[in-house]
Amino acid sequence: MTNGTKKQTAKQLVADHLEQLRTLDCAGLTAFGKEHGYDSRAGFASYKKALLAAGIDYDAIRETHREEQREQRLSACTHQIILFSDAKSRTERFGIADAAGNPVWFGRFFDDDRDFNGEQSSGEMAAAKKAVWLASQVAKAIGARTIRLRLKVDAEWLTWANATDEKVGGKARALRQAAERLNVVLEVEHVAGATNPADKLTVCSGFKKWQDNDLRALAEPIAASESEAGDA
Repeated sequence: MTNGTKKQTAKQLVADHLEQLRTLDCAGLTAFGKEHGYDSRAGFASYKKALLAAGIDYDAIRETHREEQREQRLSACTHQIILFSDAKSRTERFGIADAAGNPVWFGRFFDDDRDFNGEQSSGEMAAAKKAVWLASQVAKAIGARTIRLRLKVDAEWLTWANATDEKVGGKARALRQAAERLNVVLEVEHVAGATNPADKLTVCSGFKKWQDNDLRALAEPIAASESEAGDA
């Protein structure tokens, strides 16, 4: 949009460029809207509404794109890591354990931890994000571009991070988004609190740094049969 030119309504914009818009993917549609001044929250919403009225479902295209990206990352995974995470606001502590229940990373939340605000669910999210970040460090240690993380939690609400639809998931979306930024293929599984080995790390004393682990030993190869089952 050039200076001095009256901004078209979203409906007019879409109508004038409909054939072009029908050829664009998610990134192209996003860039087109922003290029023509529909880059605010309200503006982009009206742009999407105009697209939908013209037969272009932006949200559906985006979700398809996100799912394709996830499948591509998953197919590229040669290794996975299984972790348990938990937190307790009363003690202001978090804990992360490996598949065998061994402590991997635990201690008190730092005062500058951006995710923990003293409330229980914020601690659960902060601990889960630490597990995602740790998985990304394991990927670097084994020289992998991506890795699958099977994260086991007793905070059932975190399983909503598995949802691919951007419109659902509530607060758990932040965990999914963190995993996507770090190129970690995340699968969150719910376990009973009594069977979560990370729970005891939230009420004990002491700490363990993530650097005190052999990160390469935390990764395990994904069996070919399991990978094929995941693609099915």
